[in-house]
Amino acid sequence: MKEVVAIGSSENVMLFQSVGIQAYIISDETLLKETIDKLANETKIIFVGEALEPLMMDIKKKYEDRTYPIIVSIPMEGIKSSLGLEKLKKDVEKAVGISIF
Repeated sequence: MKEVVAIGSSENVMLFQSVGIQAYIISDETLLKETIDKLANETKIIFVGEALEPLMMDIKKKYEDRTYPIIVSIPMEGIKSSLGLEKLKKDVEKAVGISIF
């Protein structure tokens, strides 16, 4: 089982390969769904660029009750956003029962 993969909409995601993480460049919703469905059974953590967030709602709902994969949105396009941090806060609160941030 792969531990971690990264998916982004630009070449920036390829930087993950320099630290041994398999990376995919995807900008099409259908291909994104197919790739995550394929990776879901063999990957623990999937980093997804925040630029793909609008395409991820159905995908995240599909996997939110499963232990793996953990799907984490992170900024990859050089634009600072709080989407990933807000999701992380909610996930931690859900796991421990209180807000620690």
